Amino acid sequence: REHHHHLPNIGRPNKMPRYGEQASSPSHHHGPPSVVGQEGMPAPAPRPRGPKLKFTPEDDGLLVDLKEKKNLTWKQIADFFPGRSSGTLQVRYCTKLKAKTTVWTDEMVQKLRTAMQEYENDRWRIISSKVGSGFSAAACKDKSMELDAE
Repeated sequence: REHHHHLPNIGRPNKMPRYGEQASSPSHHHGPPSVVGQEGMPAPAPRPRGPKLKFTPEDDGLLVDLKEKKNLTWKQIADFFPGRSSGTLQVRYCTKLKAKTTVWTDEMVQKLRTAMQEYENDRWRIISSKVGSGFSAAACKDKSMELDAE
């Protein structure tokens, strides 16, 4: 008599993703899960066309946004760029997009000096408020300098 082989039961119910969960593909076993499609996340980039796989300004904008505002890992970022590897994206970001070496103009130097001075004043005001009433910012600053000198 004929013998029928039963195929293994594919996708047993307990292995199915619960409603609202992303079914994870085998490549997602390590590291953080893909965040494509999550609330507050931008739409993925279109697959690049043409032999050169050039980055469009939109691609660059998305890359910077995901790295700097969303703080994603390179692996998570790669999920937004079909057809590109995380290595390619990292190189693009580090060589072309990351804030260039800071150039200090005289104006920016002046702003820095002002900020440091304001911080210094605020610092002693905060310290004196912690020390207690009757101990002014100036008194605390003087005393600290005395202690440093010891």
